[in-house]
Amino acid sequence: MKKIIEELGLGGWDILFHIVNLAILIVALYFLLYKPVKKIIESHRKKLDDIYAESDRIREENENLKSEYEDIRQKALSESAQIGERAAERGREIVEDAQRKADTIIESAQKEALTERHRIQNELHDSVGHIAVEIAGKILEREVNEEDNRRIIDESLSEWEK
Repeated sequence: MKKIIEELGLGGWDILFHIVNLAILIVALYFLLYKPVKKIIESHRKKLDDIYAESDRIREENENLKSEYEDIRQKALSESAQIGERAAERGREIVEDAQRKADTIIESAQKEALTERHRIQNELHDSVGHIAVEIAGKILEREVNEEDNRRIIDESLSEWEK
C-alpha cells in the first residue's frame, strides 16, 4: 500500500489533508443539504398528515351529516304519514258528520211532509164532509132529477176548487 501511495505522489500530510477536506465536505453537505432536505420532507409529511386528518374529519362530518339527514328524512316521512292519517280521519269525520246532518234533515223533512200530509188529509176530510153536507142540503131543498143532481155536484165542486 505504501508503494501505491508513493506512486501517486502522496505523502502523509497530503492524505491527512484530503481526509480533513472530505470530513469538512461531509459536514458541509450534512448542514447544507441533508438537514434542509430532511426539514422539507418533514414539513411535507406534516402537511400530508394534516391533509389526511382534515380528510378524515370531513369524512366523519359528512357521515354525521348523512346520518342527520336520514334521521330528518325519516322523521319527515313519519310526520307526513301521521298528517295523512289525521287528514283522512278528519275527512271521514267530516263525511260522517255531513251524513248525520243530511239524515237529520231528511228525517225532519219526512216528518214535516208526513205532518203536512195529515193536515191536508184532515182539511180535505173536513172539506169533503162540508161539501157533502152542502150538496145534500141543496138536493133536499127541492126535488131534483138526475140532471139537476149533476149540475149541483158540478157547481159545488167548482166552488170547492176555488
